[in-house]
Amino acid sequence: MKKYKKFFAITICSLLLFTIYFNRDPYREITKGNNIIISPADGTVEYIKYYKNGYAEVFKDGNCYVLNVSKYFPKGCYVVGIFMSPLDVHVNRAPISGKVVYIKHIDGSFYPAFLKGVEKVNERNIVIIRNGSDYIGVVQISGFIARRCILNIKEGEYVYAGEEIGRIKLGSQTALIVPTDYSIKVKVGEKVYAGQTIIAIKNTNN
Repeated sequence: MKKYKKFFAITICSLLLFTIYFNRDPYREITKGNNIIISPADGTVEYIKYYKNGYAEVFKDGNCYVLNVSKYFPKGCYVVGIFMSPLDVHVNRAPISGKVVYIKHIDGSFYPAFLKGVEKVNERNIVIIRNGSDYIGVVQISGFIARRCILNIKEGEYVYAGEEIGRIKLGSQTALIVPTDYSIKVKVGEKVYAGQTIIAIKNTNN
């Protein structure tokens, strides 16, 4: 009986420690600069795709969910998908300072974020932030264990680059939608950090 109590106590303590570890929100020295877009999430760059007509696939798959963001990206856009493992910090941060002009929540089921086509079924939040004439998009996608995409912001609010805007529980994915007048500075397989890694830089040469 004592062995079972000991095992139960160890299990409870392990779960408690993991919960504390998972929900950690460490201090970040936010990268500052003009004409840059910083990472909205910790994780690994899983895909980078270019779309010329403003209809963007959130995940790399021929039958994946399509986002109609042509209103904000009429000249096309890049989509950078960031896979967040259960060991990554799951706080999402604003990739740029600006006004939140659009938020859309899409209900869904919950499947592993690394599977092709998960955008068709997984819960998602779509956020568009405007800075001057630029629009930047952030898409939260729930994962197999993750059950909720949480946002702490509302339409009409102003956010600052690196400010916490939400989080996703456990394994999940965050995608960044970038205008075509920016150059992508990361590669597939690269580790990125929310509020610190520069994802893209605006092309200022005419």
